Amino acid sequence: MDDRITLAREWTLSDDPRASICPFRAAARLHDGPDIFFKTGEVHVRDAGLGGNWVVTRHALQEEILLDPARFSSHLAIGFSKLAGDSWPLVPLELDPPEHTLYRKVIAPWFTPAKARELSGEIRALAARLIEGFRRHGAVEFVTAFGQPYPITVFLLMMGLAVEQMPIFLNWEEELLRGETMEIRGAAAIGIKSYLLDLIAQRRRAPGEDIISYLLAYRLDGAPIPDDRLMGLCFMLFAGGLDTVASSLGFIFRELALRPDLQDALRNDLGIIPAATDEFLRAFSVVNTFRYATCDMVFHGVQLNKGDLIQLPLGLASRDGKMHAAPHTIDFSRASKRSLAFSTGPHTCAGMHLARTEIRIALEEWIKHVPSWRISDPTQITTATESVWALHSLPLVWPPAS
Repeated sequence: MDDRITLAREWTLSDDPRASICPFRAAARLHDGPDIFFKTGEVHVRDAGLGGNWVVTRHALQEEILLDPARFSSHLAIGFSKLAGDSWPLVPLELDPPEHTLYRKVIAPWFTPAKARELSGEIRALAARLIEGFRRHGAVEFVTAFGQPYPITVFLLMMGLAVEQMPIFLNWEEELLRGETMEIRGAAAIGIKSYLLDLIAQRRRAPGEDIISYLLAYRLDGAPIPDDRLMGLCFMLFAGGLDTVASSLGFIFRELALRPDLQDALRNDLGIIPAATDEFLRAFSVVNTFRYATCDMVFHGVQLNKGDLIQLPLGLASRDGKMHAAPHTIDFSRASKRSLAFSTGPHTCAGMHLARTEIRIALEEWIKHVPSWRISDPTQITTATESVWALHSLPLVWPPAS
């Protein structure tokens, strides 16, 4: 019998009321089994004609897939260009080796540990400035006042973009990732593409010190980066820079708001903040990623066919009890905080060092400057569970300064 039938399971996280409280705990119910199941329905252009997609729930199985680009391809697996009616890949995310390796080297100088250290002074000054803007009020809506503008401003500076345009970019990003219809998502993809084309043209006329100017000047065997790969690079940077760290920060600061003991632990020993950063990343892996099967195969007892789409919700790997003891418990002293928060293998997130730096500095600055914070109204908190998991809002309150 067809495994698509025998392993079919209904799963729509957005329909689960428990996901509004914690999508990670709600999704972890899938660990009851099977470890691989078939979710029916074509909810995205990347699913077109496939009848649905496979979902892999365990850390070990997700890791095996991510480490094997020969059998599990990334080509157009996210599908943003398809939304815009095009076929260029996000670069390097939707490229397989060896081309992936080539373009990974192109952007590598912008995302090294040394580059993150170089930016850390500006990042810290930005965090402190944002906090100072609301610290004395004793209350803030975290997502809009800090969670988004903090990492996104860093990204905009790297791209050479005006901070004043952030509301436009955020609207595009929200509609691209979480629009209710494919038409809404497609319109956002087209809007971003059009903006990037204009931006590229501007940088050709007047290059600067930003990453787009760098890409335009870069030479591959003496030739400019081809136009389709250049668009893929710029779109990938745009989409990645506007959401992932912001989404992670929301869940991290909500957890701290719910757990004053964790805040106290950080205040009592700032030296544990790097370990806390890794534990938070382990617990709150927010990205869903996808792969296509490149051949017919039996994968851990499940028949996969060439062209099948496989979904990897990395938040499920975060909370896998086979990988981590007490996976829902935040434990800064956990012996192994190894996770798939930044994926693994050839597609390990290029921005991981910058992301870690941003999260670490955010924790340090909040702990140093904001008294014990808590959630002022839990009913105002809403979550997004499409594509990248996130909080739409997080109202916080703390004792105001005298």
